[in-house]
Amino acid sequence: MSPSKNKVLVVGMDGLRFDRLQAVGAPVLAELMASGAYGTSMLPYGEAGTPRTESPGEVVRKTSEPPAGGRVIRSRTDSGPGWSSIATGAWPDRHGVVDNGFTAPQFQKFPDFLTRAKKARPELNTAAFFSWAALAEHGAFGPAVDHRFVLDGYAIGWAEADKQVAAAAERHLAETDPDAVFVYLGDTDEVAHDLGPHCPEYTAALQTQDAYLGRLLDTVRARPSYARECWTVLVTTDHGHVDEGGHGGVAEEERTVFVIANRLGEHLGGRFLAGPRLVDVGPTVLAILGVAVDPAWDLDGAPLEL
Repeated sequence: MSPSKNKVLVVGMDGLRFDRLQAVGAPVLAELMASGAYGTSMLPYGEAGTPRTESPGEVVRKTSEPPAGGRVIRSRTDSGPGWSSIATGAWPDRHGVVDNGFTAPQFQKFPDFLTRAKKARPELNTAAFFSWAALAEHGAFGPAVDHRFVLDGYAIGWAEADKQVAAAAERHLAETDPDAVFVYLGDTDEVAHDLGPHCPEYTAALQTQDAYLGRLLDTVRARPSYARECWTVLVTTDHGHVDEGGHGGVAEEERTVFVIANRLGEHLGGRFLAGPRLVDVGPTVLAILGVAVDPAWDLDGAPLEL
């Protein structure tokens, strides 16, 4: 029997607070944690004393100047820096995205993990699905990705955009032979901005996204070739929210992020990962796909030990 073919699904849920995830009940994510591995860490950046971002795409510029000497990362705890760090495996002072403006990105020097995988192994099939169009428009996930499905949550509503993104990703997983897939869902962030992360609407948005994740996993398991495949699922977020909603600063609620990892069909025992960082997601995907991280890439992340 030939060895199983490694494949990866990364699902990003914007503005998802891990404590709320644990408190409100999300059965699919709970099962991924119980049979997989997971952990939290604190973003190494945030802008103290500046206004909080009040809508998902609002641009609130960073204001402080870096002190002389040492590496100090000056960036807001916003979606632009968070997803760029997940995509590239580097922190904002390297990939250049320090707020939601994407003013001076360095994505040519620090491309996303799908682009790196495709360059190293051209035979791989890569795909990305977004309800936040900025991730495609500004190149956080570049044009080398084989299949990109991009919607504008501002134009059609975040709940509707997420619904269509999930459906498109489900079809892609069922009808093609992808090796690495990224799916972005954004309604949790939108609701938290409007009403805060403690409201019933936030719980509903999280549980809806959890159900979409369940459908994606069911689709993977129903693939005719599933028995010959080894799928790893990674779920993460870009930042948290303060209780009243919003982010950008240095509060623990804003800076706490998580990574959940699960190898479908295997049991990792609900193991706790010590401090998994956003920048570890990309290198983990590359390692699973058999792509070694080149030290010359100057990445901040490293593959998680799963």
